[in-house]
Amino acid sequence: MSPDASSKKGLKLGKRKSQGPLPPGVERRRRLRQERRQERLIQLWRLVFFLLTATGLSWLLLTLGWSLHSEAQIQISGSERMDEKVVVKAAGLSFPQSLLSLEPGQIEAQLMRELPVQEVSVQRHLFPPGLDIQLVERRPIAAATRRGPKGIERGMVDREAQWMPMDMASRGEKPASAVKVDGWISNRRAVIAQILQQRDLLGQPLKTIVVEPAGGISLRIQNLGLVYLGANEALLDQQFKTIAQLNQSLPPNLRGASNEGLDLSDPSQPELKLRPAPNPKNAKKASDR
Repeated sequence: MSPDASSKKGLKLGKRKSQGPLPPGVERRRRLRQERRQERLIQLWRLVFFLLTATGLSWLLLTLGWSLHSEAQIQISGSERMDEKVVVKAAGLSFPQSLLSLEPGQIEAQLMRELPVQEVSVQRHLFPPGLDIQLVERRPIAAATRRGPKGIERGMVDREAQWMPMDMASRGEKPASAVKVDGWISNRRAVIAQILQQRDLLGQPLKTIVVEPAGGISLRIQNLGLVYLGANEALLDQQFKTIAQLNQSLPPNLRGASNEGLDLSDPSQPELKLRPAPNPKNAKKASDR
């Protein structure tokens, strides 16, 4: 190291040593900066503590406070035959159950599938924790059968011809009418519903609605017998008017068991199919025996 460089270094060290203690103003500002840093650290720890405490309390409130612990917290309205136990089982609920984890829309869809209802409304309330379920029941109006994977299935239909399995329908009341629907299929539901709703216009009691697999529909009417309507639902109103007229004008000897059926697939040209008259020879042989 050169003499000049060593001399300069000595001068700098000499200057630092000769400075001594800091002036009071500088020392005060330094202490203030330290205090501010400490205060910021304290505030940060307070914020972290507050967040952790709030998160823990919220978790406890959600898991313990806003939860369903029993069926007593579920209020059912709109049905006198379906109580909390039936609804809880149909909805697939278990206890304890976090109230905020429940999806009202999913519960409504589940109850629509499992119960004989046409409308469901589910609402949560937090204070006090509970669940309100409002039901609008489906009333069975007719007994029904349909073809299922395992053969003939028995059930019921409501006013809108919605299918109700027997295990579902048994929770409600018996059919409101003596009408039977034989061979119910979903794509003919609208026509079946229209017939059920307008059956009083036929002039005679309706006994059976027969639905063919291809969609054709026949009615079995008291004192008139079997009436074939076909598959064109646009003609239904005219067919009903024709049936009412025939109930008044058709002679008694052409009604019921005396004919094989009435074809109204074209209501402007009703076709009555008569049973063949018994052969006198066969009748005589039968009498001789």
